[in-house]
Amino acid sequence: MFFGRILGQQALHRVSGGRISKPNKMQAIMRLPQLLRLGYALMRDERVPLWQRAAAIATVGLIFSPIDVPSLVPVAGQFWDFTLAVVVLDVFINNAPAHVVNEHIVKLGLEKKIPLRKV
Repeated sequence: MFFGRILGQQALHRVSGGRISKPNKMQAIMRLPQLLRLGYALMRDERVPLWQRAAAIATVGLIFSPIDVPSLVPVAGQFWDFTLAVVVLDVFINNAPAHVVNEHIVKLGLEKKIPLRKV
């Protein structure tokens, strides 16, 4: 279990580009509702490339799939799943076209919670 946690933290560090090395579970849970709203809006927008939308859906599906060893650990496994989901949504939003993301941030009224991206 210890070895898996270290590998997970290294994967999170790489996926987030070094911005996140050790996930703060409470921060992840607090950010999840805003990211879900923005992610859902971007998923429905045809200006976001299909391959990016498909990759994000597949990755989140894999995280929450029933074949998931970390989720077998009560409570801690679910927190890990939510933390990874936040990272996946964050990467999806960061890789979507900036002008599309900014448009949806303003439309959803999330300017105070999610910063606008530079175009």
